[in-house]
Amino acid sequence: MTLGDRIKKIRNEKGYSLRELAEKVEVSASFLSQIEQGKASPSIENLKKIANELEVRVSYLIEDEDVKKDAVFTKKEDRYIVESLNSKTTISLLTTPDIDKNMEPIFYEIEPGGESGKGYYYHPGEEFVFVIAGELDVYINEKKYILKKGDSLYFKSTQKHKFKNSSKLKAKVLWVVTPPTF
Repeated sequence: MTLGDRIKKIRNEKGYSLRELAEKVEVSASFLSQIEQGKASPSIENLKKIANELEVRVSYLIEDEDVKKDAVFTKKEDRYIVESLNSKTTISLLTTPDIDKNMEPIFYEIEPGGESGKGYYYHPGEEFVFVIAGELDVYINEKKYILKKGDSLYFKSTQKHKFKNSSKLKAKVLWVVTPPTF
């Protein structure tokens, strides 16, 4: 089942029309329709809004497996990947979904100019960011932190936050969120 198929399935289960869900997540009905048909990819920001409105984790929308496990070994070639063309970002989930896990490790590859979205996020929890390659600007309550290769940042997710790759190189970043939001 594709991302679009899952969104449509859950939208229908929740009794939302295409237009109703689009209004709630602040996108056009035609754009949401294109996402459901696999003709467009949502930004990270829009993907999170859709998941929040449908009351599911982002990982539920993008992963095929719903089986709980006590240990998860994920080979690089088996990662669940979401490419957000608008955000110039590729997200690789480093684990499978499991309602019992307390953290969500994510590998981001952010092209120059890529960003999490125009707006800020905030939610319960904590986050840890480690830059493996390149450079990434992370904004916490509008304060800008410039993270370079080997730098890390830890913060409470209840603070407004977002990121942007302002450099000319691709950024590769390990991002860990607790509790899982993806």
